[in-house]
Amino acid sequence: MRKRREFVRPEGLKSARLIVIAAEGRNTENIYFEAMKVSMCDPSVHVEVLHRDDDDSSPENVYGQIRDFMGEYNIKEDDQLWLVIDRDRWTAKMLSSVARYCSQNENLNFCVSNPCFELWLLLHLEDVKSYSKQNMNLLAANKKNSKRGNTWLKKRMKELMGHYQESDYDASKLLKTIDLAIERAIQLDTVPADRWPQSIGTRVYLLAKSIMNKE
Repeated sequence: MRKRREFVRPEGLKSARLIVIAAEGRNTENIYFEAMKVSMCDPSVHVEVLHRDDDDSSPENVYGQIRDFMGEYNIKEDDQLWLVIDRDRWTAKMLSSVARYCSQNENLNFCVSNPCFELWLLLHLEDVKSYSKQNMNLLAANKKNSKRGNTWLKKRMKELMGHYQESDYDASKLLKTIDLAIERAIQLDTVPADRWPQSIGTRVYLLAKSIMNKE
């Protein structure tokens, strides 16, 4: 069996807690967490965002990224590895199998957004709990517009930000209101004991709090 290496932490952060993030999307999540790493990361934390070259975004493949990292490096007791997954495209069976893997290792964290990660971004800009029932239904369905191919959430983000594409947006603008996003996500998470939000909600607030080292 190949010996695992020590992950090289930056000078001054030798004892830092390592947070490793593997996300379903190739761009949207990485843009956000790379920005957060630069401006919002607690000095006692080091964030490593894993990038992927292929288009296989299944929960199993995201788990495979994390598993490969754990096979390559020694993981300390305090380190955290996060799988950032969307609910909308996957069956409960697919999510359940990966959730089970995560429950078997204390370093692993299963972080699901329902319907998708862009809900977390939206919460920086507005409180969806103030939505009408009709808009809540539109958000939950998050259907693609047949003409432009944008989902309901992408369209709403573009309306609020002026410019938004999943591979091109200014995450620094959103980070100014991250505390609001955390509060709003907590309010949506009405059954935190569930393995993932069964209705509109996102667990990304837990990851954000960990990066910022907030209780």
